[in-house]
Amino acid sequence: MRRKTLFHVVPEGWAVLIGLAAAVLIVNAAVSWVWALPLLAALIVAALYFRDSPRNVPAEPLAIIAPVDGRVVHRRECYDPFLDREAIKISLQVHLLGAYLIRSPVEGTVLELTGEAIDALDGVASRIRTDEGDDVIMVIRHGSLFGARPCRSEFGERVGQGRCCGQRRLARRVDLYLPVNSRVEVELGDHVSAGACVLAKLVHKKADPPRQSDGGSPKLAASA
Repeated sequence: MRRKTLFHVVPEGWAVLIGLAAAVLIVNAAVSWVWALPLLAALIVAALYFRDSPRNVPAEPLAIIAPVDGRVVHRRECYDPFLDREAIKISLQVHLLGAYLIRSPVEGTVLELTGEAIDALDGVASRIRTDEGDDVIMVIRHGSLFGARPCRSEFGERVGQGRCCGQRRLARRVDLYLPVNSRVEVELGDHVSAGACVLAKLVHKKADPPRQSDGGSPKLAASA
């Protein structure tokens, strides 16, 4: 899902920015510039909050890319209640003025999540399956996406690695559940950039080359 920005500001931010800009002009004209300063400060903060800029996605097909700008606050093996499996959980505390758009951690297909874990979830989640058959779960527990899933693509639709797939809105923390054999590339406290930093790598063993039979090639009978 491709998201367009104008001057690196997402479309839903422009209504807020235009409203604040109009309020600054009105208060400045009707009262004084001193009273307009708080509104001007709010306008600057809003412009930073709704900004998003292009990112250089690493050319690593099996890499798990950071979906948001943030700090690593959790990384350990755990139980994945969504897919009933052992997994590695990486949690990111979202930077308030980081990139506004959520990036897909992997390339793959968006699948529907069902079950008791989803029914009991106080938040929203998305499931992405890679072409190699690996499942990655992205969960928003703290904060709000106003009911939207982290990856807003339709079920069955493909998403690109490090490409925009949704808006972070008021999300404060993002949890990723990865296959348990993934190789984690970050440490606790590391700061990561959405769409640009590698959190982990999926591990796949290379298939063994086919063995040749011990018999060798058949010999041709010598002519008399």
